[in-house]
Amino acid sequence: MTALPGTPQVQNIIPGQFFGTGSFAGALIGIIGSLIVIAFGLFWLEFRTRQLRRRGEHFSSVHNGGEQEILSANGSGQGTYNLPEPKSRVIPFLPLLTVFIVNFACTLYIFPAMDWAYLADDKYGGITLANRAALWAVLVGIVTAILLILAINFRHFKELFRAVGEGAKNSMFPVFSTASEVGYGAVVASVAAFAVVRDSIFNMGANAIITSVVTVSITAGLTGSSSGGMTIALNALGDQLRDMALAEGTSLEVMHRLTAMASGGLDTLPHSGAVVTLLIVCGLTHKQSYKDLAVITIVGPVAAVALLVGAVSLGIF
Repeated sequence: MTALPGTPQVQNIIPGQFFGTGSFAGALIGIIGSLIVIAFGLFWLEFRTRQLRRRGEHFSSVHNGGEQEILSANGSGQGTYNLPEPKSRVIPFLPLLTVFIVNFACTLYIFPAMDWAYLADDKYGGITLANRAALWAVLVGIVTAILLILAINFRHFKELFRAVGEGAKNSMFPVFSTASEVGYGAVVASVAAFAVVRDSIFNMGANAIITSVVTVSITAGLTGSSSGGMTIALNALGDQLRDMALAEGTSLEVMHRLTAMASGGLDTLPHSGAVVTLLIVCGLTHKQSYKDLAVITIVGPVAAVALLVGAVSLGIF
């Protein structure tokens, strides 16, 4: 969500609007961070799978009107499913690849080759390409992918129309759940106590990267939202953090990547809208599942950010 360069997630777009960077900023650090998070997550999942198998827990699914075991308690035996083979294993991945490729092309080649000077006029908002390139590139990529999906499935328009309606309906709960958390975050940011916390962090004497990472992490934790927390923090301190980084000679691309990664750590504390939504969808409680959620979504990402911040501070990157 936050580490992989070029990801179309909003958490990877927001820093670009404050630091003038693109969604591929800090590519090397992002790739290393992604590998750390993936390795840690897979290790924990495998550890927990073996632990739960020993306790006799297993997965099951209702199929053709009856319950059919997918994974037995001792880890052996799988149910048989007669699923149709897809005509091509590549087609389902084309929209995803399209988003990445178009985003990459727009960010590094197409947009820089175009004349955007007119954006500086007041009637266009007095902006520069650097302020909007990351967002526009992702939007172009997503729209292109949508058009590709429509073209590929043109003969199945009725199914597409039904799927869009079903998707819109199912999106209502997570949309309002997340919106409520962002609204909650805005209330938190408006109180005097938040200003005290914010100023204390900013005045602790650390460099720009550490200040940005700590500020965004704490704000994301308070709001229970990675995007909401990062937006609130950067709206309050983005210009100061940028100036501090430039004065220190710190790469804004590194600032972008580590700030984005920092937003995806403490954002999944128990009150997080994403956590609440996931547990409701899965029919589970915090008591049953939050420990594993916390290890995967907090411990791993926070450890990755800490390691990379240390490496940058030591001049390794």
